Amino acid sequence: MSVYTRITRSQLEFFFDRYNLGTVLSFKGITNGIDNSNYFVETTQGSFVLTLFETLNIDELPPFIKLLSHLAYYRIPCPSPQLDKHAKSLRLLNNKPAAVFKRLSGVAIEQPTQLHCSQVGLQLAELHDCTEHYHFPIISHVVDECKTLFNQIDTQLTEIDRALIQDELTFQTLNYPENLPSGMIHADLFRDNVLFDGDKLSGILDFYSACKGTLLLDLAITANDWCYDNGVINHEKMTALLSAYETLRPSHKQEKQHWQTLLRVAALRFWLSRLTHQLYPRQGEITQQKDPLFFRQLLKQHRSPDNTVSTL
Repeated sequence: MSVYTRITRSQLEFFFDRYNLGTVLSFKGITNGIDNSNYFVETTQGSFVLTLFETLNIDELPPFIKLLSHLAYYRIPCPSPQLDKHAKSLRLLNNKPAAVFKRLSGVAIEQPTQLHCSQVGLQLAELHDCTEHYHFPIISHVVDECKTLFNQIDTQLTEIDRALIQDELTFQTLNYPENLPSGMIHADLFRDNVLFDGDKLSGILDFYSACKGTLLLDLAITANDWCYDNGVINHEKMTALLSAYETLRPSHKQEKQHWQTLLRVAALRFWLSRLTHQLYPRQGEITQQKDPLFFRQLLKQHRSPDNTVSTL
Protein backbone atom coordinates (compact mmCIF):
# COMPACT_ATOMS: atom_id res chain seq x y z
CA MET A 1 0.00 0.00 0.00
CA SER A 2 1.18 3.51 -0.81
CA VAL A 3 -0.16 6.97 -1.57
CA TYR A 4 0.09 8.19 -5.16
CA THR A 5 -3.12 10.23 -5.20
CA ARG A 6 -3.51 12.86 -2.50
CA ILE A 7 -6.95 13.69 -1.10
CA THR A 8 -8.15 16.48 1.16
CA ARG A 9 -10.30 16.15 4.25
CA SER A 10 -13.22 17.87 2.52
CA GLN A 11 -13.00 15.39 -0.38
CA LEU A 12 -12.94 12.50 2.05
CA GLU A 13 -15.91 13.79 4.05
CA PHE A 14 -17.92 14.32 0.87
CA PHE A 15 -17.04 10.78 -0.24
CA PHE A 16 -18.03 9.23 3.10
CA ASP A 17 -21.33 11.12 3.10
CA ARG A 18 -22.42 8.59 0.47
CA TYR A 19 -22.05 5.77 3.03
CA ASN A 20 -23.69 4.90 6.32
CA LEU A 21 -20.33 4.61 8.05
CA GLY A 22 -20.47 7.56 10.41
CA THR A 23 -18.66 10.90 10.47
CA VAL A 24 -14.98 11.12 9.56
CA LEU A 25 -12.78 11.77 12.60
CA SER A 26 -9.29 11.39 11.12
CA PHE A 27 -7.35 9.86 8.24
CA LYS A 28 -3.74 9.18 7.23
CA GLY A 29 -1.88 7.67 4.28
CA ILE A 30 -0.46 4.15 4.45
CA THR A 31 3.13 3.53 3.32
CA ASN A 32 3.19 -0.26 2.83
CA GLY A 33 2.84 -1.78 -0.65
CA ILE A 34 3.44 -0.36 -4.11
CA ASP A 35 0.29 -0.55 -6.27
CA ASN A 36 -2.59 1.60 -4.94
CA SER A 37 -3.21 4.66 -2.78
CA ASN A 38 -4.50 3.72 0.67
CA TYR A 39 -5.69 5.62 3.71
CA PHE A 40 -6.68 4.61 7.21
CA VAL A 41 -9.95 6.36 8.06
CA GLU A 42 -11.44 6.64 11.55
CA THR A 43 -15.15 7.45 11.82
CA THR A 44 -17.71 7.56 14.59
CA GLN A 45 -18.68 4.01 13.60
CA GLY A 46 -15.27 2.34 13.33
CA SER A 47 -12.00 1.95 11.45
CA PHE A 48 -11.84 1.63 7.67
CA VAL A 49 -9.39 1.56 4.78
CA LEU A 50 -10.01 3.72 1.73
CA THR A 51 -8.34 2.44 -1.44
CA LEU A 52 -7.89 4.46 -4.62
CA PHE A 53 -6.96 2.12 -7.47
CA GLU A 54 -4.04 3.43 -9.51
CA THR A 55 -3.71 0.82 -12.27
CA LEU A 56 -7.04 -1.00 -12.53
CA ASN A 57 -9.94 0.93 -14.03
CA ILE A 58 -13.48 0.79 -12.70
CA ASP A 59 -14.53 -1.79 -15.30
CA GLU A 60 -11.69 -4.14 -14.30
CA LEU A 61 -12.40 -4.09 -10.56
CA PRO A 62 -15.74 -5.95 -10.12
CA PRO A 63 -14.15 -9.45 -10.29
CA PHE A 64 -11.85 -8.55 -7.39
CA ILE A 65 -14.62 -7.00 -5.30
CA LYS A 66 -16.81 -10.06 -5.95
CA LEU A 67 -13.92 -12.33 -4.93
CA LEU A 68 -13.49 -10.50 -1.63
CA SER A 69 -17.20 -10.90 -0.89
CA HIS A 70 -16.95 -14.62 -1.70
CA LEU A 71 -13.98 -15.06 0.62
CA ALA A 72 -15.67 -13.14 3.41
CA TYR A 73 -18.68 -15.47 3.09
CA TYR A 74 -16.34 -18.42 3.72
CA ARG A 75 -14.81 -16.61 6.70
CA ILE A 76 -11.45 -15.98 5.09
CA PRO A 77 -10.13 -12.96 7.04
CA CYS A 78 -9.91 -10.47 4.19
CA PRO A 79 -11.02 -6.84 3.72
CA SER A 80 -14.80 -6.75 3.37
CA PRO A 81 -16.10 -4.24 0.78
CA GLN A 82 -18.51 -1.67 2.25
CA LEU A 83 -21.63 -0.70 0.30
CA ASP A 84 -22.72 2.90 -0.11
CA LYS A 85 -26.30 4.13 0.29
CA HIS A 86 -27.09 2.88 -3.21
CA ALA A 87 -25.64 -0.60 -2.54
CA LYS A 88 -22.55 0.08 -4.64
CA SER A 89 -19.03 -0.83 -3.57
CA LEU A 90 -17.11 1.20 -6.18
CA ARG A 91 -17.18 4.97 -6.70
CA LEU A 92 -14.88 7.62 -8.16
CA LEU A 93 -12.66 9.87 -6.03
CA ASN A 94 -10.21 12.29 -7.65
CA ASN A 95 -10.98 10.58 -10.95
CA LYS A 96 -9.80 7.24 -9.58
CA PRO A 97 -11.93 4.18 -8.76
CA ALA A 98 -12.24 3.94 -4.99
CA ALA A 99 -13.67 1.56 -2.41
CA VAL A 100 -14.01 1.41 1.37
CA PHE A 101 -13.17 -1.69 3.39
CA LYS A 102 -13.53 -2.60 7.03
CA ARG A 103 -10.09 -2.32 8.62
CA LEU A 104 -8.76 -5.62 9.93
CA SER A 105 -7.02 -5.89 13.28
CA GLY A 106 -3.37 -6.81 13.62
CA VAL A 107 0.00 -5.88 12.17
CA ALA A 108 2.36 -7.33 9.58
CA ILE A 109 5.22 -9.46 10.90
CA GLU A 110 8.73 -8.67 9.66
CA GLN A 111 10.45 -11.65 11.31
CA PRO A 112 8.04 -14.60 11.24
CA THR A 113 8.43 -17.63 13.46
CA GLN A 114 7.63 -21.24 12.60
CA LEU A 115 4.21 -20.67 14.21
CA HIS A 116 3.52 -17.74 11.88
CA CYS A 117 4.63 -19.80 8.86
CA SER A 118 2.39 -22.68 9.92
CA GLN A 119 -0.66 -20.43 10.13
CA VAL A 120 0.09 -18.88 6.76
CA GLY A 121 0.39 -22.32 5.16
CA LEU A 122 -2.93 -23.44 6.59
CA GLN A 123 -4.68 -20.21 5.61
CA LEU A 124 -3.41 -20.50 2.05
CA ALA A 125 -4.77 -24.05 1.85
CA GLU A 126 -8.14 -22.81 3.15
CA LEU A 127 -8.09 -20.08 0.52
CA HIS A 128 -7.45 -22.61 -2.23
CA ASP A 129 -10.08 -24.96 -0.83
CA CYS A 130 -12.93 -22.43 -0.67
CA THR A 131 -12.25 -21.25 -4.23
CA GLU A 132 -11.78 -24.71 -5.75
CA HIS A 133 -14.82 -24.29 -8.02
CA TYR A 134 -14.80 -20.48 -8.11
CA HIS A 135 -14.73 -18.94 -11.59
CA PHE A 136 -12.20 -16.13 -11.87
CA PRO A 137 -11.83 -14.49 -15.29
CA ILE A 138 -8.16 -13.47 -15.08
CA ILE A 139 -5.73 -16.24 -16.05
CA SER A 140 -2.03 -16.23 -15.19
CA HIS A 141 0.71 -17.36 -17.58
CA VAL A 142 3.71 -16.73 -15.37
CA VAL A 143 6.46 -17.60 -17.85
CA ASP A 144 4.95 -15.28 -20.47
CA GLU A 145 4.66 -12.56 -17.82
CA CYS A 146 8.36 -12.98 -17.02
CA LYS A 147 9.27 -12.69 -20.70
CA THR A 148 7.22 -9.51 -21.05
CA LEU A 149 8.89 -7.90 -18.03
CA PHE A 150 12.34 -8.94 -19.21
CA ASN A 151 11.75 -7.42 -22.65
CA GLN A 152 10.88 -4.10 -20.99
CA ILE A 153 14.16 -3.85 -19.07
CA ASP A 154 16.77 -6.11 -20.70
CA THR A 155 18.78 -3.26 -22.25
CA GLN A 156 19.28 -1.70 -18.80
CA LEU A 157 20.62 -4.83 -17.09
CA THR A 158 24.20 -5.91 -16.56
CA GLU A 159 25.51 -8.66 -18.82
CA ILE A 160 25.64 -11.04 -15.85
CA ASP A 161 22.02 -10.42 -14.86
CA ARG A 162 20.83 -10.55 -18.46
CA ALA A 163 22.52 -13.91 -18.99
CA LEU A 164 21.11 -15.32 -15.75
CA ILE A 165 17.57 -14.25 -16.61
CA GLN A 166 17.80 -15.52 -20.18
CA ASP A 167 19.07 -18.88 -18.98
CA GLU A 168 16.25 -19.18 -16.45
CA LEU A 169 13.65 -18.19 -19.03
CA THR A 170 14.95 -20.91 -21.33
CA PHE A 171 14.72 -23.44 -18.51
CA GLN A 172 11.19 -22.37 -17.59
CA THR A 173 10.01 -22.41 -21.21
CA LEU A 174 11.13 -26.03 -21.48
CA ASN A 175 10.18 -27.24 -18.01
CA TYR A 176 7.27 -25.24 -16.56
CA PRO A 177 4.46 -27.76 -15.88
CA GLU A 178 1.21 -26.59 -17.46
CA ASN A 179 -0.96 -29.46 -16.22
CA LEU A 180 -0.69 -29.13 -12.43
CA PRO A 181 -3.81 -28.47 -10.31
CA SER A 182 -4.99 -24.90 -10.80
CA GLY A 183 -7.50 -22.52 -9.28
CA MET A 184 -7.80 -19.04 -7.84
CA ILE A 185 -4.44 -17.92 -6.42
CA HIS A 186 -3.54 -14.88 -4.35
CA ALA A 187 -0.18 -14.55 -6.15
CA ASP A 188 1.25 -11.98 -3.70
CA LEU A 189 1.00 -13.49 -0.22
CA PHE A 190 4.07 -11.76 1.22
CA ARG A 191 4.68 -10.82 4.85
CA ASP A 192 3.32 -7.31 4.34
CA ASN A 193 0.02 -8.73 3.08
CA VAL A 194 -0.73 -10.80 6.18
CA LEU A 195 -1.78 -9.43 9.57
CA PHE A 196 -1.33 -11.04 12.98
CA ASP A 197 -3.16 -10.04 16.15
CA GLY A 198 -0.70 -11.32 18.72
CA ASP A 199 0.23 -14.79 17.48
CA LYS A 200 -3.06 -15.34 15.63
CA LEU A 201 -3.43 -14.68 11.92
CA SER A 202 -6.09 -11.98 11.61
CA GLY A 203 -6.06 -10.82 8.02
CA ILE A 204 -4.99 -11.34 4.42
CA LEU A 205 -4.64 -8.21 2.29
CA ASP A 206 -4.15 -7.10 -1.32
CA PHE A 207 -5.98 -9.52 -3.60
CA TYR A 208 -5.45 -7.36 -6.70
CA SER A 209 -2.86 -9.73 -8.17
CA ALA A 210 -5.29 -12.64 -7.80
CA CYS A 211 -5.81 -14.79 -10.86
CA LYS A 212 -6.49 -18.32 -12.00
CA GLY A 213 -3.17 -20.11 -11.92
CA THR A 214 -1.15 -23.05 -10.68
CA LEU A 215 -1.85 -23.66 -7.00
CA LEU A 216 1.73 -24.79 -6.46
CA LEU A 217 2.95 -21.44 -7.81
CA ASP A 218 0.95 -19.67 -5.09
CA LEU A 219 2.57 -21.90 -2.48
CA ALA A 220 6.02 -21.24 -3.94
CA ILE A 221 5.51 -17.46 -3.96
CA THR A 222 4.44 -17.63 -0.33
CA ALA A 223 7.27 -19.93 0.77
CA ASN A 224 9.93 -17.82 -0.95
CA ASP A 225 9.05 -14.83 1.22
CA TRP A 226 7.97 -16.37 4.52
CA CYS A 227 10.77 -18.93 4.79
CA TYR A 228 13.70 -16.72 3.76
CA ASP A 229 16.07 -15.78 6.60
CA ASN A 230 19.35 -13.88 6.38
CA GLY A 231 20.05 -14.78 2.78
CA VAL A 232 18.99 -18.44 2.86
CA ILE A 233 15.82 -20.52 3.04
CA ASN A 234 15.09 -21.62 6.62
CA HIS A 235 14.43 -25.37 6.58
CA GLU A 236 12.33 -25.35 9.75
CA LYS A 237 10.08 -22.54 8.56
CA MET A 238 9.67 -24.18 5.16
CA THR A 239 8.68 -27.45 6.83
CA ALA A 240 6.20 -25.65 9.10
CA LEU A 241 4.53 -23.84 6.20
CA LEU A 242 4.35 -26.86 3.88
CA SER A 243 3.21 -29.31 6.57
CA ALA A 244 0.36 -27.01 7.60
CA TYR A 245 -0.70 -26.50 3.98
CA GLU A 246 -0.72 -30.24 3.33
CA THR A 247 -2.96 -31.00 6.30
CA LEU A 248 -5.81 -29.58 4.21
CA ARG A 249 -4.51 -29.98 0.68
CA PRO A 250 -1.95 -32.81 0.26
CA SER A 251 0.38 -32.35 -2.69
CA HIS A 252 0.10 -34.61 -5.72
CA LYS A 253 3.08 -36.70 -6.80
CA GLN A 254 3.52 -34.55 -9.90
CA GLU A 255 3.50 -31.37 -7.80
CA LYS A 256 6.31 -32.75 -5.64
CA GLN A 257 8.37 -33.41 -8.77
CA HIS A 258 8.04 -29.80 -9.96
CA TRP A 259 8.39 -27.96 -6.64
CA GLN A 260 11.89 -26.64 -7.36
CA THR A 261 10.84 -25.41 -10.80
CA LEU A 262 7.99 -23.43 -9.25
CA LEU A 263 10.23 -21.94 -6.56
CA ARG A 264 12.57 -20.79 -9.31
CA VAL A 265 9.92 -19.16 -11.48
CA ALA A 266 8.37 -17.49 -8.43
CA ALA A 267 11.74 -15.94 -7.56
CA LEU A 268 12.30 -14.89 -11.18
CA ARG A 269 8.86 -13.30 -11.47
CA PHE A 270 9.34 -11.03 -8.47
CA TRP A 271 12.96 -10.24 -9.27
CA LEU A 272 11.79 -8.94 -12.64
CA SER A 273 8.81 -7.01 -11.28
CA ARG A 274 10.94 -5.33 -8.61
CA LEU A 275 13.60 -4.46 -11.17
CA THR A 276 10.87 -2.90 -13.31
CA HIS A 277 9.58 -0.83 -10.38
CA GLN A 278 13.14 0.24 -9.58
CA LEU A 279 13.98 1.24 -13.15
CA TYR A 280 10.60 2.89 -13.82
CA PRO A 281 9.50 4.29 -10.44
CA ARG A 282 6.01 5.70 -10.08
CA GLN A 283 5.57 9.16 -8.64
CA GLY A 284 3.57 9.56 -5.46
CA GLU A 285 3.28 11.37 -2.16
CA ILE A 286 4.12 8.27 -0.09
CA THR A 287 5.64 5.36 -1.98
CA GLN A 288 7.63 2.23 -1.23
CA GLN A 289 10.33 0.52 -3.28
CA LYS A 290 11.33 -3.09 -2.58
CA ASP A 291 14.83 -4.47 -3.10
CA PRO A 292 15.05 -6.71 -6.20
CA LEU A 293 18.33 -8.28 -5.01
CA PHE A 294 16.33 -10.33 -2.50
CA PHE A 295 14.88 -12.41 -5.32
CA ARG A 296 18.07 -12.50 -7.37
CA GLN A 297 19.82 -14.16 -4.45
CA LEU A 298 16.89 -16.51 -3.92
CA LEU A 299 16.80 -17.55 -7.57
CA LYS A 300 20.51 -18.36 -7.50
CA GLN A 301 19.99 -20.46 -4.38
CA HIS A 302 17.14 -22.44 -5.94
CA ARG A 303 19.24 -23.01 -9.08
CA SER A 304 22.22 -24.34 -7.15
CA PRO A 305 22.90 -28.09 -7.63
CA ASP A 306 23.77 -28.21 -3.92
CA ASN A 307 20.35 -26.91 -2.92
CA THR A 308 18.66 -29.34 -0.53
CA VAL A 309 15.73 -27.24 0.64
CA SER A 310 13.82 -27.18 -2.64
CA THR A 311 11.87 -30.38 -1.97
CA LEU A 312 8.20 -30.86 -1.18
